[in-house]
Amino acid sequence: MDNKQIIRSVSENPQPVTLEKDWGSYTVLHEEKDNLTILVTLTEGSRMKYHSHAGRRELWVVASGNGKVIMNEEERFVRTGDVVEIPRQVRHTVIAASELKLIEVQIGDTRAADKTVYDLRQDYYDDGSTGYSVG
Repeated sequence: MDNKQIIRSVSENPQPVTLEKDWGSYTVLHEEKDNLTILVTLTEGSRMKYHSHAGRRELWVVASGNGKVIMNEEERFVRTGDVVEIPRQVRHTVIAASELKLIEVQIGDTRAADKTVYDLRQDYYDDGSTGYSVG
């Protein structure tokens, strides 16, 4: 195979890049100027930091597993097949009840620097219920 064939082969079939995180890992599946598609894998019981993005929105498709998504302190349970749309500037996280795999599509500013992290607190009430607040 000559150099042109090797370059064409690599550009047509780039190897995915996987990055390890304290909550699991993510693999870059596709990248263009204003969008990024990744496979996110969270280990059972883990969660991402509670955060928001000023310059992008995200779409999450639950590929497998279950857990809960918290957006602006409101909790929603998710399972395989669910779709979650996260608008710009909305605080969000996901908590894995089992191993959880998400296909995440980022639209807009996909730089890692476009992130604000918040302290998410779980509040416990006298009636036994719980809620969330930002500390």
